[in-house]
Amino acid sequence: MHSSSLRGSDFHVEWRGAPVPHSQFFSFLRDTDRLGVIAPLRLDGLGALTLILACVTAFYDRCRERGPEFFAYPDYFTFQHEAPAANYGMCDIWPARKNVCVPADAQATLEAITDRGVTVLLAPQGPPGDPAFAPVELAAARRTLRRCFAYSATGVSTAPDLILECAGRPLSDYALAVVNSVPADPAAPALRAHWQAQADARLRQSFREVTVEAGLRSLGAAP
Repeated sequence: MHSSSLRGSDFHVEWRGAPVPHSQFFSFLRDTDRLGVIAPLRLDGLGALTLILACVTAFYDRCRERGPEFFAYPDYFTFQHEAPAANYGMCDIWPARKNVCVPADAQATLEAITDRGVTVLLAPQGPPGDPAFAPVELAAARRTLRRCFAYSATGVSTAPDLILECAGRPLSDYALAVVNSVPADPAAPALRAHWQAQADARLRQSFREVTVEAGLRSLGAAP
């Protein structure tokens, strides 16, 4: 719950080229919403770090509206295809069981998403696959998912709708904790250097909103 120290004013938000207050853009998020981050290569989800934490901040804003004292974590999840899973606990995806290892299979991934009632999905951008889903799981996803955003592991999305910018620290510290949770990952050294360099910089990441159908098709794309 350490990231509850973040405030909407810490984020500069641009939506389709125009600045918008954090509280206005993220007004769509309820404290009962469930965020799911598809991170096939385990550390990919750091490309969506600003969006994850902007959503976490919106969750805590809802808690603060009810009073100054609370002990709560959002029901947010990562879905990873590599074991052991990277621990995104410093992003308040906690406890560790919310970092879910699933087979690199579109149907299994969708089952994990629908089993947890995910309502907002962050999915990797790229050429979509053509997965064949069981009708009951597809119907459940269409019923529960409300919004989907595509992100890039690099943090720079193609033709973005949403741009989020904030100070490098403390987000770089949170990212380093995620990287250090899986030190044997082949990408860890380069990512560690990247996030160390971000500490004294402005962190800027971009995203594209996509339809639920497009988000689901991305589950069948190669990592």
